[in-house]
Amino acid sequence: MVLTKTTAICLFPAIFYMVWARAGYRIAPALRLAIPPVIGGLALWCAYYFGFVRPHYLEDYRYLFSANAYTGIELEPLSKVVLNTITDGAWMGYVIYPAFFVVLALAIFWRPRLFTNPLVPTLLLWIGGYFAFLAYHNNLQPRYYMVVAVPITAMVAIGIDNLRLPTALGAAHLASEMWVRRMTWVRTAIAALVVAAIALPDAIQQLSYVLHPTYDFRAAANDIKQLVLADTTHPHLILSISGSDLTLMTGLPSIDDDFGTLDLDKRIKQYRPGWYVAWNEVEDDKADSLTQFYRIVRVADFPAYDDPDRNLLILYRLDPKPTTPPTTQKKRHTPKPLVSKLGQQPSTSQLEH
Repeated sequence: MVLTKTTAICLFPAIFYMVWARAGYRIAPALRLAIPPVIGGLALWCAYYFGFVRPHYLEDYRYLFSANAYTGIELEPLSKVVLNTITDGAWMGYVIYPAFFVVLALAIFWRPRLFTNPLVPTLLLWIGGYFAFLAYHNNLQPRYYMVVAVPITAMVAIGIDNLRLPTALGAAHLASEMWVRRMTWVRTAIAALVVAAIALPDAIQQLSYVLHPTYDFRAAANDIKQLVLADTTHPHLILSISGSDLTLMTGLPSIDDDFGTLDLDKRIKQYRPGWYVAWNEVEDDKADSLTQFYRIVRVADFPAYDDPDRNLLILYRLDPKPTTPPTTQKKRHTPKPLVSKLGQQPSTSQLEH
């Protein structure tokens, strides 16, 4: 998992808990169970690192971890970061996401026995570990919540399946077959309503995507390709944070304006792109690097997404700035130093000198 996505390290506590639970919550058997996967994981990582990374991609590997070390948690007050991290989870669904907190509250205050299922603490460690990464990274894009949507969905399913009425309602009630049957129907109806409220809106939305697809981003990429290829005076190399997407869709070569082992100004100087594609605006740091070498000319813009931070794809042409030859200053004539005899008074010409 770490070789695929380094942030998977946030899931290690959940994995270790599963091993510990499988060993009957005993340390010695848990360590024996952990030895094979630990050895296997280390062997796989060492083979990857010493076979591929160190001989060829060491600088990229270091950059990968430096990029992951970025944190946005320091940009805002901690309380705001935590609140935004939790509330933005509504991307997962406006029913299933609140249902998770309802299940968690019921498990804590009504049915603590739910935690005797080893899967429940494992899922909670999974959720907590990745929410901690979300808050640390503070880049609350919907794609990051996909990893948390899996255990949250599983927790809601476990809650619907396992939560029961407390046994403290009285023996007389429990002895009544009619009452038990009635409450079973009530529980079943509530569970069915919750499942329908979760599943139906999402199913309708998915069907809408399938039946009414839109291709705004692809259309924008094709329009960009036509404009770039029609210009024979500029290189076809594109500089863009979405350059990989544009390359996959159009075949145009690209480099990233955000990620890379070189600073942006050095990347620009080395590769000399002819075009720049930005979302919504040119950021100040990107403009500072580009204006060292180019005059940025806005050519066209294309609506692509519905995200307010990334809804307009803008194409800029990069016109090289004329190179000004270095100015050479005329060498000034330095007169010879004044030499006089001991005790001699300087003459008029010597004073002018």
